[in-house]
Amino acid sequence: MHASIRIRARVAGSPGACAGIFTYLNDDQESDIEILTRDDRSTMRATNQPGVDPNGNVIPEASTPITISQPGGTTNGSWTDWNDYQLNWLPGRSEWLINGVSKLNKTYGVPTEPSNIQIRMWSDGSSWPGNMTVGGLATLDIEWIDLVYNTSREAPEGTCKTVCTVDNFAREPTPQAVSGTGHGLRVGTSLALGLFAFWAAVSLC
Repeated sequence: MHASIRIRARVAGSPGACAGIFTYLNDDQESDIEILTRDDRSTMRATNQPGVDPNGNVIPEASTPITISQPGGTTNGSWTDWNDYQLNWLPGRSEWLINGVSKLNKTYGVPTEPSNIQIRMWSDGSSWPGNMTVGGLATLDIEWIDLVYNTSREAPEGTCKTVCTVDNFAREPTPQAVSGTGHGLRVGTSLALGLFAFWAAVSLC
């Protein structure tokens, strides 16, 4: 439980699709990076579920639009460009970063149960992604994905006890040993792929 999801991605195409990178257990235990192709190209959505109450009313603090900034944070960027998106799932707090700049911290709806990490490019014609015209196309391209997470159980005897950092590097994310004691973070290796309809899940127990 708890993780840091880092992904370099870009989105392109017709209005009516949603690119989602998120933790998921159920509709009440979910934390999202979402890019809607119906939105302005400088907008990303940071969402913790649930987004509506039992009466179907929108919960205002659930979803927050964030302006994508270029590296350095001085000018607006676009989701059609390569950007580094990061979601930190922490005890009692969710944090969203874009291109290394912290954009939002949220305490509402932070997941409290072990969850999956999923990547989806989807549309169902509902009000959230919007309706895509027949023949339309939207794509999510991914250059790399890094997952940093702790285990929820004690490490078995004889396993590596090296503590690593993935934040103090001068190039692409590469784990670096900082100590020889303690339980090491498990760091996912980078993955390159291009996709339109893609679903992946990693369990965090």
